Amino acid sequence: MAFTHMRIARPVTDLEKSFRLWSQGLGLVKLAAFTDHAGFSGIMLGRKGLPWHLEFTVCHDHPVAPSPGNEDLLVLYYPDNAEWQRVCASLEGAGFISTPSFNPYWDINGRTWMDHDGYRLVVQNRAWE
Repeated sequence: MAFTHMRIARPVTDLEKSFRLWSQGLGLVKLAAFTDHAGFSGIMLGRKGLPWHLEFTVCHDHPVAPSPGNEDLLVLYYPDNAEWQRVCASLEGAGFISTPSFNPYWDINGRTWMDHDGYRLVVQNRAWE
């Protein structure tokens, strides 16, 4: 049986900052939000028609520190070079930090970016095959 949608959920230190960074950097919109639901608040970001979305959460009662590793990656593919360059400029303008990838494979056709919590995003200038 195939799934219909994928949610990538991550704890963050600053919900509004994460929302601004990822929405401005990737052009994502707020799909939903919740406040103090069993001690958690969160925001879901995506775009209509995408088969995935991001959820950022904060636990008010027992804060969870983000603990991404160097190989904890979200990888997006942009085959059109002009669109890839536009996204890279948008990520930089939003406040993502360009960083060399731990695995040099990702630097061949792409760039790696990091947010304020250390979550890494790779944007590849190629098609997914």
